[in-house]
Amino acid sequence: MALTKLNTHGIGADVILAEDIASNAVTIAELGDQAVSEAKMQISNAGTNGQFLQKQSGNTGGLTWADATTWTATTEGRVTTSQGQDNIDFTIPADVNMIKVVFWGLSQVANDNPFRVLVGHADGTIKTTGYLNTSTYWYHSASTYLTENTTGIQLNGWNSTLNYWYGELNFSSVGQDGRRWFYHMNPYNDTYGEYFAMCNGRLALDSGDQIRKIRFTCGSAGGYDSGGQIIVYSAEF
Repeated sequence: MALTKLNTHGIGADVILAEDIASNAVTIAELGDQAVSEAKMQISNAGTNGQFLQKQSGNTGGLTWADATTWTATTEGRVTTSQGQDNIDFTIPADVNMIKVVFWGLSQVANDNPFRVLVGHADGTIKTTGYLNTSTYWYHSASTYLTENTTGIQLNGWNSTLNYWYGELNFSSVGQDGRRWFYHMNPYNDTYGEYFAMCNGRLALDSGDQIRKIRFTCGSAGGYDSGGQIIVYSAEF
């Protein structure tokens, strides 16, 4: 005779194990709404608020609580330039592979002094050579201007104090070691809005090194005019 009812003693904890249940015996239809809690799932770590459940086949249970990718501003926050300010540094955390630099109304004090962006090594020193930077600009009914330099990230040929720049500079690194980077900058010029200016390039650091600093500097003395704004974000994907 088949068993149709359990007595009042019930079944003790941990008596029925996974191997005691036939394959596909428990179906979706037999589960009540909101019946499976986090505690009943096999997740490899405890997790914290704000994390998401990520597939990780190499971990216990194949599921892991992980941080969502977010852009985080550097500890310096948004910097507003003062008159003549130069060598404006932003601290980059270790192990990031995406960097976004946003600037508004930047202009240099002196003529023949283009604004320039440099990166800093893990030891805190600034990289001043070894950039592969290609810069170009063009506008209607004019020839294209194209040149290259190795001393920093910059828009060559734009040295006048009349130039006010608005835009962003984006860095992307292949892999997770943070030493091989591609970058691109295509800002708007307030005085010469009909011009299309841009630069892009690559830079490679030595093994074990990383970008740990972003520096805004001018090609020569003078610094920046007051009122420009810069903020730098980073992320790890």
